Amino acid sequence: MKIIEKKKVSKRCTEFKFDNGAWVSVICAGGTDEGSWEYQWDEDDDETYAEGGIWFEDMELVGYDGCYGLPEEVKMAVRELGYEVNI
Repeated sequence: MKIIEKKKVSKRCTEFKFDNGAWVSVICAGGTDEGSWEYQWDEDDDETYAEGGIWFEDMELVGYDGCYGLPEEVKMAVRELGYEVNI
């Protein structure tokens, strides 16, 4: 799985598209300790949408909510933004 498109939507929000048809939006910014994520594994099917919160410490993702396991595409997007992900 690969990121095929990265689009800066605002100062804090970046959207990603993946070669498997998934879409991810991540809101975070350096120096803040919380943000949010949105994920849709089929961009054309609203029933596949999920969202939640994310928390950071020292540029590392340390927590999340909204699902049992954070989708791999969300982890990849957070890494692409320069954060360490070990969860």
